[in-house]
Amino acid sequence: MAQHDVSEGFIRQIGRNYFMILTIDGQRQQRKTGTNDPLEAQAMLDEWKAQAKIGFTQEPRLRYEEMRDHYLGDGKTVPGYILKEFDVYFKNLRVSAITVDKMRDFRTWREASAQEQERREETIAKEIAWRLQNAGKVSEKQKEEIKASAIKWVENGIKATTNRRLSVLRAMLNKLAKDGKIRRSDVPAIPMIEGVDNKRRGFLEREDLPKLLAKLPRHLHPIVQFIYETGMRSTAAKCLTWDMVDRHLTEIHVPGELLKNGEDLVLPLVDRKGSPLRCFSATVKNLKKMKRTNGVLFDSTDLRSQWRQACNTLGYGVFNKKTQAYRGLKLHDFRRSACRNMVRDRIPQVVAMAISGHKTDSIFKRYAITDKSTIQEALSQV
Repeated sequence: MAQHDVSEGFIRQIGRNYFMILTIDGQRQQRKTGTNDPLEAQAMLDEWKAQAKIGFTQEPRLRYEEMRDHYLGDGKTVPGYILKEFDVYFKNLRVSAITVDKMRDFRTWREASAQEQERREETIAKEIAWRLQNAGKVSEKQKEEIKASAIKWVENGIKATTNRRLSVLRAMLNKLAKDGKIRRSDVPAIPMIEGVDNKRRGFLEREDLPKLLAKLPRHLHPIVQFIYETGMRSTAAKCLTWDMVDRHLTEIHVPGELLKNGEDLVLPLVDRKGSPLRCFSATVKNLKKMKRTNGVLFDSTDLRSQWRQACNTLGYGVFNKKTQAYRGLKLHDFRRSACRNMVRDRIPQVVAMAISGHKTDSIFKRYAITDKSTIQEALSQV
């Protein structure tokens, strides 16, 4: 690459964001950084200056499909439903054309699609039914307030799922910049919507677990109890097999590919004296009854249907048998329950995260919700 005469350059705040100004071979150039952080903007200027000196140029023909394959080829994973939307909207589009305006258009296109609107109406109906059932006897004014709150929650959910897709797109663009395929300064600011809160807050207290188990078929008790105590995703729990259990039934070796953090995990089933741990007593008892095979550890036959019916009976959810629509406590809420229980039991966070398979502190803390009773217990010890 040819050497170029490059000035020292400087950053300037225009509006909310900083711009970089650099003179290359006597020609003054300006670029938007997309950030309001002066340190980050200065770092981007330094990178642009270093690239300009050696004559770095972006490949003008680089297209979305190459960016996608480059990202996935590095072992990254993206849910298929997100890739499907990307493949339709950004098909054969040059990376240089994926601008802030283009991403805003993607948001509008996605949220206005017939499929998303149909899902929106269905979700709103389920959310309103669920909230009205939990509210009991209310006035007409209160009903209207409940409906408005439900609609807002669903709308937040739609915005959050679009934000999730844009964060994946940002990761793809950042990967190109990191590997020198494009300039860091050419990565556009991602138009995320701030202040979106649609986080689920459902959980089940320990004393309520026996009530739920009593309404479920006996063959589902082991997997439900196991998920409640470990916080493992149901998809991972269903994939646990006998070859992951040692022959003395003292521990389960969970391979990293089943966990989101990608790290192997050894779950001890017994204490130092060889007695089954309280949280795994049901699991060990069930394993002793079963014959060792090459198959899965837990029987999850008809789990989804039985779960919905049981929660509907106990008032933990609303299940419409005619439409098969369900809103209420989910098995994934046991992941939240397990995290909160481990925090209550004063298990160190790093250990709790290893058990639940969480990758970052921020996500773990979002699951380990602190409720009123936890605060009361803490204050009572002051």
